[in-house]
Amino acid sequence: MSASVGPRGGARPPVVPASMPEPDLSHLTEEERKIIMAVLARQKEEEEKEEAMLKEEKPIQARTVNLVGQKKPPQQNDVRGIQQQLSSYRETVRRVGEETRRQTTTGQHRDDAPTCGICHKTKFADGCGSLCSYCQTKFCARCGGRVSLRTNNEDKVVSFSSSCEVIVVQ
Repeated sequence: MSASVGPRGGARPPVVPASMPEPDLSHLTEEERKIIMAVLARQKEEEEKEEAMLKEEKPIQARTVNLVGQKKPPQQNDVRGIQQQLSSYRETVRRVGEETRRQTTTGQHRDDAPTCGICHKTKFADGCGSLCSYCQTKFCARCGGRVSLRTNNEDKVVSFSSSCEVIVVQ
């Protein structure tokens, strides 16, 4: 019987990739040969780097686990990250507040705004967009819809934004 190879039979021998034979470049011009040889050289370098990385052993890093009820002491990097998030949030809120104040002071109302009142991404050309029948917000096709209602032989089209749709359905 032969010895088994694998986890129980010991370490497997390293697999050595068979070297590729050089391609026939005789039909190419000198410039094309130089380009292809440069590509092959880069490929060989990358394969050598990969082999070196695989051979290099990295130590196992231990991770701390937070158990329920235990508090993890704050680390300096965590505190800096939270401070940066907080300052960026403050800046965003400040900008949005300034924009809102500027729109109200210039007399720009929700229904004549040049962008969608729901997603604030879609820009409207003159006369485009729909006005919600409930909240009077101008919205784009992605942020709302239209429903035709029939009552007493009368067809009525009602537009509603996606935020009002939830209220209407409930």
